[in-house]
Amino acid sequence: MSPKSKSLLERYEGLVAPFFSLPAVLFSLTAALLATSVWDNYSVATRAIKTESQSIMTVISLANSAPYLRDSNLSASAKVYIKSIIEDEWKTLASGRSNSPITNEKFIVMRSEIFKAVNIQPDKAESKALLNEFYAINTARETRQAYASFDLHPVRWYAILFLAVLVLISVAFSHSTKPKALMVAMSIATLTVLTPLCILALTFSSPYQGLISISHAPYLQIIK
Repeated sequence: MSPKSKSLLERYEGLVAPFFSLPAVLFSLTAALLATSVWDNYSVATRAIKTESQSIMTVISLANSAPYLRDSNLSASAKVYIKSIIEDEWKTLASGRSNSPITNEKFIVMRSEIFKAVNIQPDKAESKALLNEFYAINTARETRQAYASFDLHPVRWYAILFLAVLVLISVAFSHSTKPKALMVAMSIATLTVLTPLCILALTFSSPYQGLISISHAPYLQIIK
């Protein structure tokens, strides 16, 4: 070690080891809070997809089981709507837009068929169940579209990046007297810092985009 470096270290000799762990603790807490915000959005979108698909399956089941609904176009219109979600709307969701005009038309047709079926015999239990399922579909659909994109405040990103730099500086400073240990410690610290940052960077723009995205598999099960 050069005399200049030794003099610099002696100048800060009073700093103790626990002080260097502070940036790591703050980085971990900030990353956890940021990840919670991101994954909460993913969870809401996932629940909306499951709710919508399950409610549509119930509508199709009611249309096939209720005698006065078997001659209606309800089951077919629901499947057409699902197919449009997979083929049309999923592309618009992946591009950051909330909905597809084509899918919206299919939804209006399905809604019309549901109301038509309900009006045939409004006092029937099946009609009331259909109406309840439509409200569930409509709410879930709006939620799914609302979470097509979300933005996290830039200050959060600046904070976590700043803390990541502080973590690396503290690791480098605490191992500066041992070059080999410094190399190993910096490698581990860099990988540790980059892992949550990369995961967050892959997920923060939209739950329907990127390597970590929500699948439309629940809809595929309906039209198989």
